[in-house]
Amino acid sequence: MNHQRRIPLDGCVNFRDLGGYASTLGGTTKWGVLFRADSLHRLSRADGAVVAGRLGIRTAVDLRANDERERVGVLDPSLGIVEHHIGTTDRTMHTYERPDPDLMSRSFGQLYENMISSGGERFAAAIELVADPDKWPTAFFCMAGKDRTGCLAALILGLVGVDRQDIVGDYAATAPAAPLIRERGLAELPDMAKVWEKLPDDITTAPIGAMSELLDIVDARWGGPKGYALEYGVNSQTIERLRDTFLV
Repeated sequence: MNHQRRIPLDGCVNFRDLGGYASTLGGTTKWGVLFRADSLHRLSRADGAVVAGRLGIRTAVDLRANDERERVGVLDPSLGIVEHHIGTTDRTMHTYERPDPDLMSRSFGQLYENMISSGGERFAAAIELVADPDKWPTAFFCMAGKDRTGCLAALILGLVGVDRQDIVGDYAATAPAAPLIRERGLAELPDMAKVWEKLPDDITTAPIGAMSELLDIVDARWGGPKGYALEYGVNSQTIERLRDTFLV
């Protein structure tokens, strides 16, 4: 069977299947059960037929902030996909703890470290949802499908023993879509231009060094993705079940 990594859609430009990656634990990740994406509020009617129909997506995990959902919209409920909102960050700072005040001076990898540490319990909750085979096929997403989604994808792939090079490559695969993602993002949230100006120059791209640095940090600080997941509350049985069901 011919499998497709990037799913061509009209509204979403970064919708990808996480199947087909070899694991050091043996086997490969299963095709057609876990997908990563940019925001599903952009799905056109034709896209909906692909996502809910051909792909059979049953569950969606929205990692966006509360204000993003309020300002640009949510997944069309008529598609019949069960949506779970787990906002991993919130720019308004009304709901979650404030980030490190020195954040703007950090490297890209350190920005990701802050994201998954300050939002650790919420990333853990997302892992629990995404790892539940009873809810598959599942798609998880943020606005661009790169930062929050990229970190969660890296953790999921790391938990099942996918090689570091493939995890970095999966993250970097956003790059071709990055210009269009940036254009659409600024059209929907023009005030983000001022935020991006204060962050590293490559914040809207997907440089391999960013994910490579994050993986180094996860190894050094938590002993790897499993140590990270356990520290923030993921059940060890969840990890074993993910390995048993996502690897074939």
